Amino acid sequence: MEREHIHINQFTSIMFSNCIKSLIHANQGIIRQKIALLDLLETQYGPQTCAELFTKTCPIVKATIGQHYRHSTDHMELPILMVHSGIQDGEIHYDLRVRGGTLEKDIGEARKRLISIQEILKDIDVQHPKEHEQKKNLTDHEKVDTYFMLSGDTNLECKLQSTLGRELGFAAHHAIHHMAMVKIIAIQTLGVKEIDLPADFGMAPSTVNYFHQ
Repeated sequence: MEREHIHINQFTSIMFSNCIKSLIHANQGIIRQKIALLDLLETQYGPQTCAELFTKTCPIVKATIGQHYRHSTDHMELPILMVHSGIQDGEIHYDLRVRGGTLEKDIGEARKRLISIQEILKDIDVQHPKEHEQKKNLTDHEKVDTYFMLSGDTNLECKLQSTLGRELGFAAHHAIHHMAMVKIIAIQTLGVKEIDLPADFGMAPSTVNYFHQ
């Protein structure tokens, strides 16, 4: 069963904190990098070969770009959809996801998913509640219950209390590390030149800051 795309009704009266806006910008940057790599592969190799390369296993990391895209996007999508819908006191189940489906094997479906999330992030970024509407404040301190599987011996989940801001930060931080693996696959297995990749591709902000000092 494929992961279901959730259709969100817009909340035009949500007011987001500045911290959430900053976290949204961080996730937007990662989505742009993901789409940019797909564009690069299609330009260099053409649509058919690009689709094949998306599912080519790298002998170094034992995975494909498609698998890393699907996994990291799974994690990003959950808190982003929660922000967009204005959910308060919600739950996030990170390990209840679908592996091996079209989102990691079909480059067209993967692109559609990324563009969909990109549009949601853009919508969040530009929302400004009208003065006559009742404003609903949504801050980075909103409580969120997160669930993780901590053992391969059981499917039981461990509940950890968190905040919406922390989970948006986790989504971005988690994705950056997967993008670093994607960079290895692109260069070592697919033959992409590092100079052709977007600047700071797969690099943590702290690393970028260190090298720019």
